[in-house]
Amino acid sequence: MKFNYVKAYFSQLSNLGFQLLMLPLILFIIYYSQSVINLPDLRLVNEENSRIIFYIVGGLSVTLLTAVQMIANRKANAIASEVGLGIKLEKLEKVLSRKMKGISCAAILMPSMLLITGDGYFSIAFVAVVAWYFIQWPTPSRVCRLLKLRGDEREMIITRGEAFN
Repeated sequence: MKFNYVKAYFSQLSNLGFQLLMLPLILFIIYYSQSVINLPDLRLVNEENSRIIFYIVGGLSVTLLTAVQMIANRKANAIASEVGLGIKLEKLEKVLSRKMKGISCAAILMPSMLLITGDGYFSIAFVAVVAWYFIQWPTPSRVCRLLKLRGDEREMIITRGEAFN
């Protein structure tokens, strides 16, 4: 991602984040629009097996979210030792975009399984994953914490580049 200003950096990260969230939201809307439009159910699994699938997919999602979080934090710690704010931000952008893609994959699992099983617990899990997605959103303060920024670099990120204009 190319950026000239800190403000553009966060704008492009936000755009990527919203784009990655679109597919899970569309799948979720499709499921709930079936009842309104009276489309036939797409359920492929009976109720007994849907609970087993929920535990398997839930465990897989928690494992994926944990792995993504740990890998992103480890890579951010390595990036924090680099010299130069531009280099740090460029490298961190790759880490944050991979992190958002990983969380988005976990989010896609929930409405997909909701379409297949019709189990309402996948709705709750979907809301939880989307909440986690927004909790992990790359804000200026989170970027400063990840990169362990101090002084002028921190001020530059927190004010999105406006402090030194």
